[in-house]
Amino acid sequence: MTLSFWNIDKSLNSENDSIRMPVGQKQFYSLVCDHFHIDQSTNKFQVIKVVQENDDNNKAMYVVHTLVHPPHGETVTKELMSNRVDNYSSDTLIGKLKSKFQNSIRSITLGHFGTEMMNPKWNRVYASASGKPGGTFWSGAIDRGGKPYYCPKGWKRYALKVTDNEAEFDQRWSSWHIAYHGTKGTIAAAILESSLKVSTSGCYLKRPSVYVSPSIEYSAHPRYSSIWQKSGITSKYCQLVFQCRVNPRLVTKDNAHKETLYHGQKLIDANFTNEELEWLIPGSNSKDEYITQDIVCYGIMIRVSDVHPSNLPSSHWWGPK
Repeated sequence: MTLSFWNIDKSLNSENDSIRMPVGQKQFYSLVCDHFHIDQSTNKFQVIKVVQENDDNNKAMYVVHTLVHPPHGETVTKELMSNRVDNYSSDTLIGKLKSKFQNSIRSITLGHFGTEMMNPKWNRVYASASGKPGGTFWSGAIDRGGKPYYCPKGWKRYALKVTDNEAEFDQRWSSWHIAYHGTKGTIAAAILESSLKVSTSGCYLKRPSVYVSPSIEYSAHPRYSSIWQKSGITSKYCQLVFQCRVNPRLVTKDNAHKETLYHGQKLIDANFTNEELEWLIPGSNSKDEYITQDIVCYGIMIRVSDVHPSNLPSSHWWGPK
């Protein structure tokens, strides 16, 4: 969550991009925590940094970058996405901030992923075929944690910063399986804030679990990954899928299931049998709402196409049963 304030009394200040805690910022922190019912002693809401910038009219403002930890991210996301930006009623966060800070609040935005969250070094463009310039491509399977990993042809990965360095990532997750989780673009920010939320109803469920798949093609079906048109470019279609590492301890014969879209009537992905396309990753106990230990989302996979995704060669299996 990113907020910007007009610079009227310097109650929110910064010095060399470091965090200072003057009275105004403490009031801001308390107001946000109280509004979203976040216990201030748990550090579930953090001010990452405060920086001074100028708006389009060269007017000074302060931009406050914050981080909301599980399980509060979904609550924050729902409010910010359900309210209009000009809704200043007293029961909204922006309304309360305008009242407290004498109308100095400029905006609240969601889904602005800066250097604190992204890891551009590991961004990748995956070519749809061998020999295409500017993209990564390989044929066949690469071993990742004892499971095959195939080139996600035609997708681009925006890497997430889940560790400080490559060595730490390899130490923690190099032996874990790669899987995908299709979702709506509108709730991607909530997942980044609070991790993947378990399902409490659905096929094969014996306990609250998260559905993932070793196949990005299966995860990209519109039942799982919504399709939207890129703003201002009506001919472009977009989809979003999370790339994850999954604890292999939980990818067992009992937790791997056949697809539930076409009940075996179509071969969905030539790289996998239909019988292994759904992995159910259970929560550590029945009360868990989010899985934060056994699944790590480390990449946002985006597919942009000139035609509707149903007309792509890889989507030949979409359509009626």
